[in-house]
Amino acid sequence: MLTDLAAIGVQRRDPEQTVSYGREALDLARASSSGYIARRLRDLCDEFGPLSRDHRVAELGADIATLSTP
Repeated sequence: MLTDLAAIGVQRRDPEQTVSYGREALDLARASSSGYIARRLRDLCDEFGPLSRDHRVAELGADIATLSTP
């Protein structure tokens, strides 16, 4: 659900919403070692588009890239 809320932020071109929910999902993925959440987050990165120019979104994308998928 957190990744869905982050994706809505992307659609609205709202970097704050994207980063806020994306970070929560990232923390959950790390804590649970969930491959499912990691894959959803990687899919989210594919949707960043113009938002990836925002430094906060770019940092989130870099952090997501460090996730390993079991």
